[in-house]
Amino acid sequence: MCFCQKILVSIIFISLLRLETNLCAKNNSKLAIGDKSVNYNFLITGGYRPKKDSLSKYVVSIRGKYYQYFFGDDHFCGGSIIAPKIILTAAHCLVVGTNAIPLNPSDISVVAGTPRRLLITETTQVLKVDKIKRHEFYNPADFHNDIALIFLTKNIYEDGVSTQRIGLQTKIVSPQIICTVVGWGRLFVNGPSPDLILHVDVYILPSDYCNSKTDNFAFGMMCAGDENDYERDACSGDSGGPLICDEKVTGIVSFGYGCGEPGYPGYYTNVTSYIDWIRKNGFSQLKPENLILLIMLQICIVKGV
Repeated sequence: MCFCQKILVSIIFISLLRLETNLCAKNNSKLAIGDKSVNYNFLITGGYRPKKDSLSKYVVSIRGKYYQYFFGDDHFCGGSIIAPKIILTAAHCLVVGTNAIPLNPSDISVVAGTPRRLLITETTQVLKVDKIKRHEFYNPADFHNDIALIFLTKNIYEDGVSTQRIGLQTKIVSPQIICTVVGWGRLFVNGPSPDLILHVDVYILPSDYCNSKTDNFAFGMMCAGDENDYERDACSGDSGGPLICDEKVTGIVSFGYGCGEPGYPGYYTNVTSYIDWIRKNGFSQLKPENLILLIMLQICIVKGV
């Protein structure tokens, strides 16, 4: 095959790949938004789209600096808005390769304000990153201390509908409490990613059970799943996103063994274990005027003003 023919074949292959991805995104975006009691086995590990989505406003898409072919094709992780300028995510989202080479702030961008990955809406906010703070003792080999903060160059505009900060879980959550993972993770192992954000409900599982399923389990971790429906799970692309219990970010999607594999739960960074670290490295790093504003806003939220 001559050089020109090889180029032509490559162009055709890339065009077909782009068409397949776009069609998949369009089909996913047209899926009916229904009740979670409906059987959505074709979606990510038992995922669903609720009639009223009250959780996606807390979630952001973490992406590369530039998309390759179309808006949203560079999504690689999720995150939670915990302050107008601060995103909570997983440390493994912000390193590259087996050597865990740190990403620079200029390497990534954050998209907030929309449940759509591939479509720019009226409320979409694309934000640049000022700095990144990974846990000093993050270990890429076993995912210990898999937590990080992203500081934005400007505040996210919070309207309470498309964007809103989420509170941190400060209490120990009991096993068998039902919680929700929200994100744009793959629909199955090595499968496509959705355009419209998905939810999946899972149960907090006992620490003894979590420990029995992996050699990596340690302080600061928790696991969740559904022993009666193993397909309910997070998947690639959900990493860094929130596990939400009672409207508070309780876990950070960390790692798993495949997606929805029988007998294996998903593993999460336990936010409660890192409250002091978040406060020290997050809120204390805000400028005085931003910190005062944050405290005032939190008081207003609590009092329902």
